[in-house]
Formats: sequence, structure tokens, C-alpha cells
Amino acid sequence: MKAVKSTERLAWILSALLVLVLHVDWHLAMSALPLYSSPAVDEALHWQWAQDLASGLGSPELPYFRAPLYPWWLGMLHREGLGLAGLRWAGTLSSLATLALLVALIHRSHGRKAALAALLLGGGCATWIHYEAQLLLEHTVLLWLVVASVALWGSVHKKAGWREGLFGLSLGLAAITRPNALVLAPLALLLLWRQAEGWRGWGKRALWWVAGWLPPLALVATLNGWPGSGVLVASQGGVNLWIGTHGGADGWSATLPEVGPAWERADATGLAARELGHHPDPGEESAFYTRRALDWAFSHPGQLAGQLVWKAALLLAPQESGNNTNPLSLSKQRGWMHLLLPWSWWLLLLPGLTGLMLGFPKPTLLRRWILGALLLYAASFLPFFMAGRFRIPLLGLLALPAATWLGDLWQSRRLRMENGATPGRGRKVALGLLLMLPLAAGIWVASRLDGDHQRRQEGWQAFQLGNAWLRLDEGDSARARFQEALTLAPGLRELRLNLGLLDMPSHPARAESLFLAEIQVDGRSAKAWNNLGSLWLHQGQAQRAVEAFGEALRLRPDLPDAAWNLGLALATRGLEEVRLGHWDSARASLNAIKATPYRGRGLVALQQLLKEQGLSSP
Repeated sequence: MKAVKSTERLAWILSALLVLVLHVDWHLAMSALPLYSSPAVDEALHWQWAQDLASGLGSPELPYFRAPLYPWWLGMLHREGLGLAGLRWAGTLSSLATLALLVALIHRSHGRKAALAALLLGGGCATWIHYEAQLLLEHTVLLWLVVASVALWGSVHKKAGWREGLFGLSLGLAAITRPNALVLAPLALLLLWRQAEGWRGWGKRALWWVAGWLPPLALVATLNGWPGSGVLVASQGGVNLWIGTHGGADGWSATLPEVGPAWERADATGLAARELGHHPDPGEESAFYTRRALDWAFSHPGQLAGQLVWKAALLLAPQESGNNTNPLSLSKQRGWMHLLLPWSWWLLLLPGLTGLMLGFPKPTLLRRWILGALLLYAASFLPFFMAGRFRIPLLGLLALPAATWLGDLWQSRRLRMENGATPGRGRKVALGLLLMLPLAAGIWVASRLDGDHQRRQEGWQAFQLGNAWLRLDEGDSARARFQEALTLAPGLRELRLNLGLLDMPSHPARAESLFLAEIQVDGRSAKAWNNLGSLWLHQGQAQRAVEAFGEALRLRPDLPDAAWNLGLALATRGLEEVRLGHWDSARASLNAIKATPYRGRGLVALQQLLKEQGLSSP
């Protein structure tokens, strides 16, 4: 017996060390990339949140955004002295804390063998490890959901009290970190009903649950102006719904149809402002894009159904994709990550689903709750585009049935060795292995439906890395990445713009050809016209610059750089006319400035130029 306990203790120690080494090693691998210190897309936004809040600047939009809790958490940590690297380490520690809670829950409910399986499955899950060093949200959600489960476990037939309150608080905080956690509310009420003895007992438990759940949601709803804004928790949900539900949605890409994949938050706001005729508040903007997505969905039910089926296949497929980074491309930083990442989702999905189908884990109520949570949570993000990190909250839910099934597999093997016969549990395990084969075959077929996607994703990743090097003023490294992206994904929007910007100082002709090529790829690229105008203005072609900036503003009236540049180009053209003594033409240029909404900026630019030349306005 002592030898068995000693062996088991050694297995726990070695497993824990292995998990810790994998998590730390991947964090160190990420720190060698330019994206670590120069974040992009969602990460860049979250880092800006932390800086603004830590500096006391804040922003009127922060309480309304899609994750109201998350920016304040980042800002608080940053104010305490944690820089960007510190916030990333905080994410890693949060992930490990989540894993520890999950293992504790399974140890309490299903014993040591299942808990050890959970440690290895969860701690060695490359999907889980890959995202934890990034400034994203999923591990925070998972942490609260697991805390809720631990708080609730064991409260059956006990008086209503703090456990239900903590359960409700956990769900409320999870919802204002990722709003689709709200889909678990009906299941939570059902779980409370099954634990209660009649309506009276359920009512007390539900009141405690609501007492914990309501305060965080009420606070955020008040900040959102709900019901006036129509937004209970998050404002960007409408934008995200539109990028995932339109005629050109492919399920993979976070593409704003009118702009392309390389869009920013201001692009979405500007498009809504143009249609509405005024600058919308966050709730109004979300409602605008929600209506647009629903109008398309009701007008194209067949295409919508096909999109949802395709996204469900992508959800089950082993590939990891993301709009923030391309996981498989980054995974090349470590051989073990590159080997594990394409399969780690399956290592939890297959035994997890098998365990649920075969009746593990016990009791039946917990199994039904997990299955319902999996289905509802997955359905909550199917209308949007698919990204690998969206699956992370599902990993904790899958880990419980997966670990308990593997624990039963080990237990049946031991009993067979001791008794020389396969008990009933062993037959269930064998049936589970048979069930996994057709399931794995179906998922494998789904994963091969889009053969070109990986190449496009690697092109997007090279583009992002190039942008990161550009922000760090490493022009040569940025150019190399942009050229790689051009080879992998020549249709990628805005790629040529960045290459052209690098070429403008030394190779203006090549820069011009790149900007014109971008217009061929994307005929609505206001940024390309703006860059062309800047190039021509620098070359002294003021008239061509005026025309280019005018075209940019026709395409994007809200583009601030083009507004300033148009005023500057008109002022430059006017100054040239002054120098030549063409007073009528000069006055026409000045009147053109005054007739635009940007007259103040243009006049300031002109006055500055006139002052430098010692000339006065005609």
C-alpha cells in the first residue's frame, strides 16, 4: 500500500512539473516575438484600456464595450506596477489557477485517478496554453465558471445560502467578461430546481442566486443606459454579429464587409455614423449592426443555414484559427507546441463527448448540466465568426467528463487485471472506444473542407508580425514579413499599403505602384487613396494630391488623416498659385478650403505655410 501511494505521489509531482514547464516554456517562447511587446488587434485594444485606466484617463466607451469587467481588471493590475509583460504573466497565473480549481473539483467528485487525468488533459492542452499569455478574455471566463461549480458542489439537500450566492456572483461576473455566459442562466436555474425539495426550497435557492447574479449585471446595464440603449451587457455584439452573418462571411475571418479584414473599431463607428447621419453611442451602433445582420439573415435563410452548418463543422475541427494571431504559425516557436496544437482540442473533445454519451460522469444531473452548457455555449457564438480561442471556455466543461471517463478506463483495466474478467464498466469503456472512431472520422472530414485556409491564415500572421516590427521601427524585419505575406496571401487587404509606406522615402515609384495595386484589390480603399495623395503631395504634385484626398474622403468621409491632408494639399496648391501670381486660382483654392467641413484644419495649414514664406493671404 505504501508503495502504491508513493508511486501515485510521484506521478502527481511529475505531472505537475510537466504542466508547469510547458506553460512557462510557451510563455518564454511568446516573449521572443515582436507581438509580445507590440500587441495587435484585440490585444492592442486591451493594452490601451489598461494604460488609460491606470493613468486615470478612462474613456466614455469603456463601460459599454463587450467586456466591461476586463478593462478594469487590466487597469487595476497595471496601476499596481505591472507592465505589459506583467499582465501577460497574470494571464498565465489565472490559467493555472483555473486548472487547479478544475482538478480540485474533479478530485472531490470522482477521485484521484480522474483528477490526475484532468491535470494532464487540461494542463497539457496546447489550445489552453497557447492563448493564456495573450491579453484575451477566455481564461477569466473559465475561472469564474469553475469557481461557480466548486462553490455549488456538495450543496445538495443543504440549506440555501452563500454557495448559491457565490454561484450567482460568478455567473454575473462571467457574463460581463463574456456576455454569452448568460446562456448558462437557464441551466443554473434548472440545477437549483433539481437540488431543491419543492417550490419553496427552489425559491430560496433562486433568491440567493439572483442576489449574487444581479448586482454586477445591474451596474453594467445602468452604465449602458439600458433599456434606452437596448444593450444589457455589451455594445459591440452587433458589430461582431454583422461580421459573422453576411453574404461574404466564410466562418473563419473577422471581416467587416465594407472595409475588409484589417478594420478598426473607428471604421465600424464611421460606417454607422454615415448611415445614421450622426455619431452613434455604443448601444445605438450595436443596434444598427444587429438590424443589418438580422435583415440579411431573414432575407437569406438558406445561405444562413449553410453558414451555421459550416461553422458547426469548424467548431469540431481540430485546426486552431484566430483573427488575433494564427496559432499554428506561432506554434513553430516550439516543436512540442507545433506537434500538439492541431490535436489538443480533440484530446479533450473525443473522450469528453464519449464520457457524456456513455453516462459519465455521475450523477445524471451533472452530466445533463454539462451537456446543456456545452450546447448552449457553443450555439451562442456560432452566428459570429469562428476562432480557436472561442472554444477555451468549453475546455473546462469537457475536461470533467473526459477525465472521469479516462479514470474509469484505468479503473476497469485494474479490475480486469485483478479479477481476470471485464466488468460492466469495462464493456462501457470498450463501447466508448468504438464510438470515438466514427466521431473522429467525421470531424477529420470536416477539418479538410477548406484546404486553402491555413495558407491564408499564415499570410495574415506574417502581416501581423510585420505590423508589430513596424511599430517597433524595425523596417527591414517588417518588410521581410510583408513580402512573406504577399507570397502566401496576395489578396490580403492593406498589405501593399504598409509595403508602400516603407518604400515611400527611398523608392517612391515602387510605393506608387503598390498603392495603385491595392486599389485594384480593394476598390473602396480610402487609405490607399490617402497614401497616394501623401506621396504626390511630397513630390510636389499638389493638384493630383487634392484629387486623391478628395477620393479618399468620398469613400470614407470620417477618415481624419484624409481630412487634414486635403486641407494641406489645397493650402499648398494655393501657395503655389500665390507664388506664380495667379491670384484668382489662389483664391479658388482658399475658397475650396473654406467650403469643406475641414476648413479650420486647412486654413491653419495654409496660414502656417504663408507665414513660413513671408506672404500674406490675398
